[in-house]
Amino acid sequence: MTSPHTQTPQAPAPTAAHARSLHRAAEAFLAHTHPRAPLRQDRVTLHGVTYAAAPDPAALRLNRALAEEVVMVALAPAEAAHLSGTPTPDGGRDARMLLDCALTDPDERDTLDAYLSVLRGRTRARLRRAWTEIEVLAAGLREHGELDAAQVAHRVACAQGIRASLLN
Repeated sequence: MTSPHTQTPQAPAPTAAHARSLHRAAEAFLAHTHPRAPLRQDRVTLHGVTYAAAPDPAALRLNRALAEEVVMVALAPAEAAHLSGTPTPDGGRDARMLLDCALTDPDERDTLDAYLSVLRGRTRARLRRAWTEIEVLAAGLREHGELDAAQVAHRVACAQGIRASLLN
């Protein structure tokens, strides 16, 4: 005799607006956690994140940590799509091109795909740990259609405060 609970319930598929909001919220969250010049956001909409400045290739070559942060933020929408089981979004910054611009040594360029894979894994892990903050940002995007940098910071702080109070 089979048990009626052998099938795990499937979550309903997210709508296109829900998926886009998660992708943009993931990018906005990671950019918020790295307040460096090329990652300072002006605003976030369902269509993308608008940054105050474009990344300078010379700065990326001189500062490996900055280059990795910029690439991880560029990878965030695709990794959020992977985590949420939604189609990969189009547009945004090209992570592969940004990493390629940052590498100067020919031997490093030979390992570009492996390096990008490592950064993908790091991005996915950071997003998984911060999924609550991403969901809060995504809900704000769906509700208002646009968030500025101060609203992003406020929503992230609120989500982190709620998590801290629940865990303590």
